[in-house]
Amino acid sequence: MTALRILHLYPNELGINGDAGNVLALRRRLEWRGVAVEVLHCGVTEPLPGDVDLVHIGSGPASARDVVLPDALRHRDALAAWADAGVPMIGIGAGFHLLSRSIETLAGSPRTALGLLPVVIRDRERRAVGEVLAKQRDGHRMAGYLNHGAAVIRDDGAPLATLDHRSRATAVRDDADREEGVRIGSRMGTHLHGPILPMNPFIADELLAAALARTGERLPERDERTVAADEHARLSRLAIARRLGVAGVEV
Repeated sequence: MTALRILHLYPNELGINGDAGNVLALRRRLEWRGVAVEVLHCGVTEPLPGDVDLVHIGSGPASARDVVLPDALRHRDALAAWADAGVPMIGIGAGFHLLSRSIETLAGSPRTALGLLPVVIRDRERRAVGEVLAKQRDGHRMAGYLNHGAAVIRDDGAPLATLDHRSRATAVRDDADREEGVRIGSRMGTHLHGPILPMNPFIADELLAAALARTGERLPERDERTVAADEHARLSRLAIARRLGVAGVEV
């Protein structure tokens, strides 16, 4: 098969929380299994490539998000066409916000976003900050770090996970705050950093499997390097659980 193409959108503008590590994890998990991969970068004012198999948009402050948004809207039709064709996408932090239907800023002015995830993002003064554990519907235990000031209003789709353990510094005041991110098909949005994909490699493999399925291929079984990386990730999640004072949680 030809190389699987991963698009890293706005790597310089939205990449302050180890987001390059997410893309590196995707790349290595393919290379270790003998799958050819090409990582493409696209910044502000640059054209999108003709076709890709997976899209990653990373995180940044609200100021960078608001600067990038008009440029992202130039690509809305192309990104929507990819989404309709089943191209998996993950947006993290500000990238999650770009993929939403709209963003309501602190100034009270709603801004149209890409509309690829069925949520509205509402900026707010109080922030959720700290390490967390969360559980997906399939039982997988996720871990990571939150640092955002946004409420997520879901119109559709399911939460990516539900927060069930968190540090005291993490502002979680109601049930809506306990629902982390959103997923619809193979598109995901999240506020979890870590970076999220090396920390939670089953999410990386889910995205890669969806990307390969479009080409009629299956994600190969894990090799010994992938298994070793997954064990390091498990130990990292376990370390977070211990710092949160949680004993006996399967991670």
